[in-house]
Amino acid sequence: KINMKSTSLTNTMPTIGVFDSGLGGLTILKQLQQDFPRNKFLYCGDTAHLPYGTKSQESIEKFSSNMVNFLISKGADIIIVACHSASSVAIDYLNTNFSIPIIEVITPSINSAIEETKTNQICVIGTHTTINSKTYSNKIKSINNDLIVHEINCPLFVPIVEEGLENHNISYMTTKLYLESINSLGVDTLILGCTHYPILIDMINRVIDNNIFIVDTGVSVSKDLKNIIGINSQSNNCMPKHEYYVSDMPYRFHELASKFLDQKVGDVRCVEFK
Repeated sequence: KINMKSTSLTNTMPTIGVFDSGLGGLTILKQLQQDFPRNKFLYCGDTAHLPYGTKSQESIEKFSSNMVNFLISKGADIIIVACHSASSVAIDYLNTNFSIPIIEVITPSINSAIEETKTNQICVIGTHTTINSKTYSNKIKSINNDLIVHEINCPLFVPIVEEGLENHNISYMTTKLYLESINSLGVDTLILGCTHYPILIDMINRVIDNNIFIVDTGVSVSKDLKNIIGINSQSNNCMPKHEYYVSDMPYRFHELASKFLDQKVGDVRCVEFK
C-alpha cells in the first residue's frame, strides 16, 4: 500500500479531504460543509489535468492517487472522491492502495435513485468516461437486475458551465438536445453523474418532465459520511479553517469557485500534487 495511514476514525472531529478533477466537486463540498459545520475540510482540485472525463483510466488512477497522498499529508482522516470520472474508474485502485476510508460519489447516488424509483427506470447523465465505463448500469443491475438504466453522454455540459453560460440560450438548446428524449422513456429518476451538472439544474428542470426526481449527489454523499463519522454534536466553538488547493490557477478561477460553492472561496494555494 502506498500510504498506510490507517484511520479507525478515533478522532472525534475527523478532517475530511475532498478531491475533484477541477472545481465541480465544490458543489458536493458545499453540502458537506452545511451538514458538518464543525469538521475541517481540505479541498483539492486537479485543475492542471482537467477534465478527467476524456482521460485514460491509468492517468486518472495516477492523478487520483497523487491527490489522496497529498490530502493525507495535510492531515485528512477520510477522503471523498467528489469526481464521477475518478469514482467510476479509479476507486478500486485507490481502495487497494490506501487504507484510509474513501467515499466515492456513485454508490450513494445509486442507493438514493433505487429508493426513489417507482417505474424501475433510472436515467444517468455524465461525461464520456463515466458513461463509457458502464459503472452506473453495472452497479445498479448488480443490486436489482429488474431495473432499466438509460445512460446519456452529455459532453458539452461541462464546458457550458465552465464558460458561465448556464443561463444562456445555448445551454437550453444543448439540454433539450441531450435530455428531451428522457420524457418518452418512462424514467422517473435522474442521476446527475457529474459534479458540474447541479449548476444546470434550472435548465434540466425546464426540459424534463416535472415528475422526474433528480438525485442530489451532495445529499447522498452526506448521508454516507454520517454513517461513517456520525453526527457530531460536540460544540467546538472555534470554526474550522478550511483549506483549498489546486494544481493550476485556471482562467476565471475565483468566479467559478465562488459559483460552485455559492460563497467566496478564500485563500487558495497552487501546489503540485505528488
